[in-house]
Amino acid sequence: MNLQDVVDELAQMLGRSVVIDRTDDVTVAASGPRDAQRTLAVPIRDEGGQLGTLWLAEEDQRPLTSAQYSAIDVATGAVRQILALESGGVEDTSHAATMARLLSEDPAARRRAFSAATMRHWLERGERSLVRAVSVDTRTGVLDRLSFGRHLGSSRRVDLTFLGQRDGILYFVGRTPTSQGTDGHADDVAEVIRREARARGLPLLGIGSARLDRRDDDLAVAAEQARRAAEIVTWLPHLDGLADISQLGAWVLLDSIAGDGSIVGTFSPAAITLWQDGNALQLETVETFLDACGRVRDACEKLHIHRTTLYYRLDNLPPVVRSALEDGMSRSALHICLKLLRFWEATGRI
Repeated sequence: MNLQDVVDELAQMLGRSVVIDRTDDVTVAASGPRDAQRTLAVPIRDEGGQLGTLWLAEEDQRPLTSAQYSAIDVATGAVRQILALESGGVEDTSHAATMARLLSEDPAARRRAFSAATMRHWLERGERSLVRAVSVDTRTGVLDRLSFGRHLGSSRRVDLTFLGQRDGILYFVGRTPTSQGTDGHADDVAEVIRREARARGLPLLGIGSARLDRRDDDLAVAAEQARRAAEIVTWLPHLDGLADISQLGAWVLLDSIAGDGSIVGTFSPAAITLWQDGNALQLETVETFLDACGRVRDACEKLHIHRTTLYYRLDNLPPVVRSALEDGMSRSALHICLKLLRFWEATGRI
């Protein structure tokens, strides 16, 4: 997100031209020509003083609606953050500015913000603090995403502090909920996020989370883990769009493997044979059997078949696949490589 992105979107939402000037009267972003006769000035300030001015054309003196005023407020906050970063002046020590710097690309700025936030009890070190990454469809406007983030951050219904957004991802930090179960779906805060998004017509792609490590001196690691979790659940529909990074160990491992389908034959000849030469029924049977840890009863229940049918299917698999199922290490390689191929298919890598 840059100043021009903010200006263009705000101008579209308001139906009038928008211009941003620095304090030296240099125009740094504009949606169109400035109307010198009728303009509204919105000063952009932080603790250090004025950073610039956002100018709005009055357009036949049409009154602004409450929704438009809200959009201006969100845009002003975004412009303030960008101009403050570009100015290189004294850091704003307000709560919002300090928490926003937790996502700074400057490691020193992140660490200073982390230290200040913990000293002021805005943030707690260790696993009692949880970073959430909320992936939003990037076709949604940046101001709509920021408005949603600010709305959640100011809501009394959830313990969330809005940190900012990057590449369609909204970042929040709050206390780790006591209701969060091992399956990740007993998270009341995540359910509130989903409800509020639906109410605003905001399409969410996934919600990921990660706990802070007590050894961390900034949020970089936890934020990246939360982002990765949100990305993975977006790719894998069976995860229902929600997971903590701690629940995705195997998928994170698969996501870390570079290459394409051609290398799978080296890892597991059985997997590539089944993937390329087997049919959908054989793939489903083998994957379900492996997911059930070889327990015939469990596999039959999931496949809704009799055990005689399962044995028949297994006996008629390609020889290399049957051999792999009879050997512990080869069976493990077959299982993980089938998951790898599924994962690459879901992410468009094959």
